[in-house]
Amino acid sequence: MSGRDQRLFDLTQPPPPAAYLREAWRRRDFAIQVPAQDLRAQNMGTALGQLWHLANPALLVGVYFLIFGVVIDTSRGVENFLGFLIVGVVLFHLTQRVVVDAAVCISRNLGLIRSVQFPRILLPVAALNGQTAAFVPALALALVAVIVTGELPSLRWLALLGVLAAQFLFNLGAALLVARIGANVADLRQLLPHLFRLLFYASGVIFSVDAFVTSEAWRRVFALNPLYDVITCARWCLLGEPVDGWVVAGMLAWCLVLPVAGFLVFRRSDQRLGA
Repeated sequence: MSGRDQRLFDLTQPPPPAAYLREAWRRRDFAIQVPAQDLRAQNMGTALGQLWHLANPALLVGVYFLIFGVVIDTSRGVENFLGFLIVGVVLFHLTQRVVVDAAVCISRNLGLIRSVQFPRILLPVAALNGQTAAFVPALALALVAVIVTGELPSLRWLALLGVLAAQFLFNLGAALLVARIGANVADLRQLLPHLFRLLFYASGVIFSVDAFVTSEAWRRVFALNPLYDVITCARWCLLGEPVDGWVVAGMLAWCLVLPVAGFLVFRRSDQRLGA
């Protein structure tokens, strides 16, 4: 073994960031294979099986369209309300599933943590990878549905790749933070549905903020919400809905800052998680 390989680290202290990332990268197959197996196992005992990954977001869109598009009619200022709703529901649902899954990834794997030494960061990353993989069929269905509603693909659609990359980075940071908190606060799993219910209405999923909020100052407040930023930018890509510069800046800030913050917080407690 080389001298570098023989270096020892104090397990009571956070591992050096570079060494920690190298070890996580060396064991990256765990964060790929485990969620892939879980994805195949999901819904195996149901009649629709894996089709539930498509059916769930489709049913959500149908329910919200019936309530908010037909009964309550919150479509004011939106020409293609069904497409507007599809984009909002699918992207919001992705982040919600990632965060909820990451919140229990430590407690769910206590046996593994206590029997094998490995970078615990792989657990929230595996949750992120699994939910993102499950999201891909729903995204494909959403794109088809948006076309069916009358939107034609354009070069602007390519910008959606950047928006999805930004959401992935935000989801990574959020997964790391909630995994760290959830490891010590068991009640977090019970609190998250209520938090996301509030975020759902604060993210403009079912109504146009521009149509209902006339104050420029309050629109900038909405830009502080990362889910609103991502959804609004995605709607600009696919539907041509207007997007403010503050919204784009907010999305970029969240996707750059939160992953770094999540990594630093998670790494500091890695050795104590599950102990």
